[in-house]
Amino acid sequence: MATATARSDAFLTTTSSRCAPPRRTRVPRRAILHRPHGHHRAVARASSSSSCDDAAWKGSKPKQSSLPLNADGSVNYASIDRSPISIVLTRTIRKLLVEEVGADNDATPWSEFAGTMTAVREVNDMKGSARDVQIRAKRVFAGILPALGIGFIPPIWKKYVKPATPEWMANYAFVLVFTNLFPWLMGPMEGVDHVDVKTPEFLRKTFANFPKTIKVPQAVKAERCRFLESSQCASVCVNTCKAPSQEWLSEDFGMDLHIQPNYDDFSCQWKFNVKPPPLYEDAAIMVPCFSNCPSEYKGEKDAFRQQARVAKGFGIVDGIDTYTGETLETIAKRASDAAKADAARAYADGTAANPETYASRVDDVKSAGKCWSVDEAREVMGTIRPTDAA
Repeated sequence: MATATARSDAFLTTTSSRCAPPRRTRVPRRAILHRPHGHHRAVARASSSSSCDDAAWKGSKPKQSSLPLNADGSVNYASIDRSPISIVLTRTIRKLLVEEVGADNDATPWSEFAGTMTAVREVNDMKGSARDVQIRAKRVFAGILPALGIGFIPPIWKKYVKPATPEWMANYAFVLVFTNLFPWLMGPMEGVDHVDVKTPEFLRKTFANFPKTIKVPQAVKAERCRFLESSQCASVCVNTCKAPSQEWLSEDFGMDLHIQPNYDDFSCQWKFNVKPPPLYEDAAIMVPCFSNCPSEYKGEKDAFRQQARVAKGFGIVDGIDTYTGETLETIAKRASDAAKADAARAYADGTAANPETYASRVDDVKSAGKCWSVDEAREVMGTIRPTDAA
């Protein structure tokens, strides 16, 4: 255990001490088979940031946007918000959120995004554990289609369509749905992770110059997630979007989904037919409280809570981590050097711009605590005073 821990600390120390300077990133090619809503021009304003100091979770404003920017650097979503689809979905989800909260505490019209985010934060800050928040949010997602009068779609898809549909086609169907129906929530999106699909023979015989294969996107990427940037909170991202969305699509549609929010530039990828890791292993929860977090729980989510957890042995029973069911020694042995190298190359599963910024983020977590994004009983943790962690 000591050896594994020392190697891990050595890696973090080495990488975090040499954060890369900002560098330009190549704009992905537009998907051949669809045109995402709002992408009337290429995303060319600026690349995502990749240095430790200008990470979005630390308060820096992301620079990339295919939509016009306001004077303060925020995105102007007017062209998306006036869409009839956006108005209907915004009103529908706000109604479901208000039902969870029990009251509508925002005077803004129900068609405005800001009012929906007020209800989202209220759901996030309700009493109970992070798991309680995820369950409430999942009820909201599961209620969208029935509220629109099309609740019959998930069971038909799961029972009849999905078993008879090639994986690439099922993934592409979800790409089409999200890129066309949810820009109001996530901002402009594009299809990514393309695969080559063989062109039907009859098309090639009919059209002499028709290509042998066509590239079909299998996942979507929000260039600058509106939900994440507006919430400015990792807990809201993980507990009211990522975790419940993954469970909802799996349970209602039979579609595995791995959501990868990037806290460095607030982009986000939704990978369909990809099984997500257990939440306690997901790199998305390894993040401190955002610098601009407006949550009522911000003061209780910082360093002393994490220190108190260790001091009190909260979550550790007889030397066993209650989240993993393993001893710390077992976990350390399982974390081989090869696994650590793979994780580094993968940039912490897409939640950072590069290994250096992820390592720096982990260092911040180790020194200042992380945002609560795993199962913690907040009412229990709230009784622990900062002095108890000394």
